[in-house]
Amino acid sequence: MKRILIIGSCPLPDENTKTRPAAGLRTYQFLKPLLKNNGFNIRLVTVAMPECYGADFSKKEEIMAENFARFSISKNDPELIPYIQKIHDDFSPEVIISVNTYPSYIASLIKSKAPLWADLNGWIMAEAQAQAYKLDSNDYLPHYYEMEKRVIKRADKFSTVSEAQKFALLGELAFMGRLNNESFNYQFAHHIPNGIEWFEDELKVLEGGEVAGGDMSVGMSAVPRGSFILLWVGGYNTWADEWNLFKGVEEAMKVCDKLYFVSTGGEIEGLDNKTFAKFKKLIDESPFKNRFVFLGWVDTEAIPLIYKRASCGINVDKPCIETFTGARNRINEMMKYGLPVITTLGSEISYEVAQHEAGIAVKSGDYELVADAICALYQEWRGGFEHVSMKFKEFGRRGSEYIKESCNYDKTTSSLIMWLENPRPAPDRDVHLKLDKMVSLRGVWKYLKENGFKKSFKKFLQKVRGV
Repeated sequence: MKRILIIGSCPLPDENTKTRPAAGLRTYQFLKPLLKNNGFNIRLVTVAMPECYGADFSKKEEIMAENFARFSISKNDPELIPYIQKIHDDFSPEVIISVNTYPSYIASLIKSKAPLWADLNGWIMAEAQAQAYKLDSNDYLPHYYEMEKRVIKRADKFSTVSEAQKFALLGELAFMGRLNNESFNYQFAHHIPNGIEWFEDELKVLEGGEVAGGDMSVGMSAVPRGSFILLWVGGYNTWADEWNLFKGVEEAMKVCDKLYFVSTGGEIEGLDNKTFAKFKKLIDESPFKNRFVFLGWVDTEAIPLIYKRASCGINVDKPCIETFTGARNRINEMMKYGLPVITTLGSEISYEVAQHEAGIAVKSGDYELVADAICALYQEWRGGFEHVSMKFKEFGRRGSEYIKESCNYDKTTSSLIMWLENPRPAPDRDVHLKLDKMVSLRGVWKYLKENGFKKSFKKFLQKVRGV
């Protein structure tokens, strides 16, 4: 059996935690298709996000099957790298797969000759820029740059969450000297969009209508039955456009009397607590503040019933580089649950919403367009499921159909599965170029030979004189 070491993030989506970050979803997306192959012997190391588990998290080692073992360790554990190095040395993997930027950075620090596939789930330099803008400081940029640089120098294959990010990555590879003679015609980067599938626990909740903590309708008691529920799911990160989201919803509330805005999630601990705070301040000063309902970070198992009660989903982004190169798991989930989606254009998935007519996509930066889109769907809703228009139903049907056909794990990870048939180091692994310090005497001699010394010297003088 082929020995595969996967280094990813947790919590995984089948864990019932207060938050379900995109990094854990991405790890599961890469893991699940590999578990189907009996020819793989897998060791999964998940780097735990402490904020999702609490202070009592400790190392875990679980034998899940004859050919599958899982190890978990906190991101803050001082023994993180030695621990993973020991797992690597004991296992002697034939290939390493790292999922998300931080685990990929950790993988690049592990001493190993095994080929490394590094998944860069979102362009961290664009995320760093957004964070720098929010904090009005560039202090964090070197930290993220060192992580990205280390991964790019080490990995043999890469995957990105969008086509736009893939080309940004190719630019980074070029500046690191990796687009060279040896790597010509070699495909460094593959586009793996966010995948999403139904989990068994979700289906059980939807069928039964209950969770361990009781009917989630209790948590939404401030929302009258028969309301049009506009749902936001997850954190308010730096690239969320809190102003145009608020103004768009508030303007729509002026004419849509049954409209309620319901939100799970909130601030992003350790990354962004300003965006959500600004959003809440705007709401507190609004005459419609009682129609904005915040559920906070709810248990993972409660999410299905919240989607079930919602009428449609919303996503409003700032027009920034992170938006143009990133992904939006909330949009994928909304479509999975059959909700029509209102989104600003910018991210790759937002254009899929528009192309597949899974909702209404509008230009970013204009709250009036957001308000118009909400009102348009409100009119199609017509007061409840039994009365919604065919157009409203088709938005939801086309969205769920797109997710099923285009975002399933097997299809999205096909390039990885193909590579695993014969994984090899990149052809330039032992080539180390520093482009800014290279002087090619052979190139100079070839130029002089082809152009002649006299002609070359004349051109040199012209440049010196500025002619």
